[in-house]
Amino acid sequence: MTDSSSSSGLATRFTSGFGLVRASNGLSPIKPPWSTLTAYDLNRGTIKWQIPLGDVPHLAAQGIKGTGSSMPKVGPVATAGGLIFAGTRDKKVRAFDVDSGEILWESEVSAALEGIPAVYEVDGRQYILFCASAQAGLTNDTAETIKGQYVAFALP
Repeated sequence: MTDSSSSSGLATRFTSGFGLVRASNGLSPIKPPWSTLTAYDLNRGTIKWQIPLGDVPHLAAQGIKGTGSSMPKVGPVATAGGLIFAGTRDKKVRAFDVDSGEILWESEVSAALEGIPAVYEVDGRQYILFCASAQAGLTNDTAETIKGQYVAFALP
């Protein structure tokens, strides 16, 4: 879907896929943050904390951070030890403090992440498994060849 017909000779300014409107540079025309991680206090019915989740890599390289991921097809998992784990399209896995939202740990992987990580245990050791097989590029011009893989991290 575009804002102009191809017969009019106008350049495509906006497209829509997955129900999201995108500008020609692949970004949302709505100001960031485009995705956030939000913790609610269910006893009070209030937001406890809220932070941008991830960054757009080419904007972060220009010093523009705190945008959130532009394609938020991810979800977090919480552990009994008070950590929240999430992977994002900027190829990063992060561990957040459940009480404050502070990033406690971060690791970059080889491909953009999507989906909800799996948590499992083997021989008494807990692991977090991520699917690293998403497209990090925002347009056809910035698309990368995806060498998808699953990435697991062991918790101490």
